[in-house]
Amino acid sequence: MKTLRFIGVALLTVLLSVSFSACGSDDDGPQTSSSPLIGTWEKTNGNGDYYILEFKADGSYLEVEYEGTTEVIKKSYKGSYKILSVNGNTYEVTAFVKEIYKKNKGSETVNESNTVFITLSDNNNTMKSSVSSDLYKRKK
Repeated sequence: MKTLRFIGVALLTVLLSVSFSACGSDDDGPQTSSSPLIGTWEKTNGNGDYYILEFKADGSYLEVEYEGTTEVIKKSYKGSYKILSVNGNTYEVTAFVKEIYKKNKGSETVNESNTVFITLSDNNNTMKSSVSSDLYKRKK
């Protein structure tokens, strides 16, 4: 379960990254608002659990793990992300987790961060993280 949590946090971090710029200077680094990471991604694991990962243009992200095909939430992670670099279709992303919700435990505030590499393929419709072999597909 820790591996799934780490993977989720890492993916969320990558997808929700935001480029910051200082006043008075132009920042030519990766821009979040036009990033192909932005959008809603989904996957199903071997246990039949369903995951949604959403990266927003404002630099926030949300990952939700559902029990099977039900709408019962097992876990969710909320936070922000920052794209550190882009090399072709690979993004170096840091995710900052601010809140974790666990079924039967409720929500807790945290301050965690993870940096991962996310690679997009299939015309930016498939996403894979450097911390997992799981594939997310862009939700249509």
